[in-house]
Amino acid sequence: MLTLRQRTRPNDRSVSLRMTRCVTVILLAVVVQSTGFAGESRMLTVTIQDSATKEPVPALIRVTDSEGRPLVLNGLFKRQNGWFSIASGTAVELPRQPLTLEGVRGIESLIARESITANQMDVKIQIVRFANLREEGWQAGNTHLHLNRLSRTEAENYLRLVPDSDGLDLVYLSHLRRIPDESSYVSNAIVEDDWSGRALEKLSTNRVLLRPGEEHRHNFGRGGEGFGHVMLLEIPRMIRPVSIGPGIMRSGSDSQPVRKGMKEAIEAGGTVVWCHNTFGFEDIPNWLAGTIHAQNIFDGGSRGTYDESFYRYLNLGLHVPFSTGTDWFIDDFSRVYVPGTGSVVSKKWLSQLRQGRSMITNGPLLRFHANGRPAGHVFASDGSLQITVAASGAGRDDFGALQLIWNGAVYATAKTTRDHQGVFQAELKETLTVEEPGWLAVRAQPMSGNNAFGKPLFAHMSPVYMEINGKRVFKPETAIELITAMEEGLQAVREKAVFATSDEDESVVRVYRDGIKRLRAMLKEHEAR
Repeated sequence: MLTLRQRTRPNDRSVSLRMTRCVTVILLAVVVQSTGFAGESRMLTVTIQDSATKEPVPALIRVTDSEGRPLVLNGLFKRQNGWFSIASGTAVELPRQPLTLEGVRGIESLIARESITANQMDVKIQIVRFANLREEGWQAGNTHLHLNRLSRTEAENYLRLVPDSDGLDLVYLSHLRRIPDESSYVSNAIVEDDWSGRALEKLSTNRVLLRPGEEHRHNFGRGGEGFGHVMLLEIPRMIRPVSIGPGIMRSGSDSQPVRKGMKEAIEAGGTVVWCHNTFGFEDIPNWLAGTIHAQNIFDGGSRGTYDESFYRYLNLGLHVPFSTGTDWFIDDFSRVYVPGTGSVVSKKWLSQLRQGRSMITNGPLLRFHANGRPAGHVFASDGSLQITVAASGAGRDDFGALQLIWNGAVYATAKTTRDHQGVFQAELKETLTVEEPGWLAVRAQPMSGNNAFGKPLFAHMSPVYMEINGKRVFKPETAIELITAMEEGLQAVREKAVFATSDEDESVVRVYRDGIKRLRAMLKEHEAR
């Protein structure tokens, strides 16, 4: 139980970000080829500079007319909500009329605005940071990215420009298969060339490291829910089959669980990240078996809930590092920060992620310590624990409030205020006496607003853990729910799967059977205490 300023709060587990049940939404980033301007145009040279370092940097710009309508910018990579990625010094074709130009870089800077006269031929944008997490010892990564329907040259230019314009430090470009669509998956060829000839290393810069990965997966039908999707990161070779079953590959059988490929990746020193929230039947048994290192949410949209993605596992006593990415193209500011200094090193970055020292966000920037310890720390005691939480949040967009979460429920809230720069901030300090096992984390208030791309805001720190008398938190009602979910997943497999041999059948079914057995044993042990 909690004492010392305990307060009654509604359980906020049902409040979270959601999206449609679409399996894969392909948001096509394109190089726009025509403006459609009526009348005379001019070329405006846009120079972008970091106000602190005076260094030229790529960024995002949006140009609007006198009525606030965004213009299409010829030759630039189109993003979301009227924004385009641009390198400093690029000349942009614009109509000869008064315009407003906005510039921003990632989520750590303010939006700069400049009025452009009808005859103006150049403009300088100063990018003003309100935070610099790289200097604070954090590195931002996107764990899930594919590119589609671009030429090889366009894709390489995209990778050189877009992650840098968003202020990312590390991006995992991943290989995947789906017949017949894969003929246009240009990222596949780049990843294959990296494994054989270090293609991504050649595209990396001193600001952004690009690394290869693989999305290992299974679906019943082209987009129907199946065994699940996992990212295999920092693997030395491709794990085959990349995609399993006739639902994706148009031939063969549902021959193996995704766990087989996950184990191969782990044996090769790779990191396994579950994709797409709870999509897929194998997530629960694999978390119970310890074959997943981190959990993605909102990779490819905002489908899902914190309760489904993280809290239900945490409430079984599992340690769950939080992660995220964007899937098809970088269509949001989604990223996962982990501690890191100096040049980004993929294996070191992934080690921090696996230890749960992470923050996921597409806008608000959070800080969180419990008794001075960071996310991922485990507190162990033979009696009660006194924990002082110090947390803060800052963002360009209003994230509503900073919330302290205890075992999935909101324990304390600090509402945002706006400072003289226009930055939204919140601070929270709470002292708790913890007398039972559990976990603590902080997050931005869900459903609080949208970012500059028009996407629902989210931010969440991975938790710290409290073990009392050698015991972790265990909620029997959660265990019962997940046993039922695994039984339903097993039933779906029996109804939908096609196996060529009894060995294939057994290899898949055993995953669920073992998970159910393991969780029933945990439940029995809890009831015997």
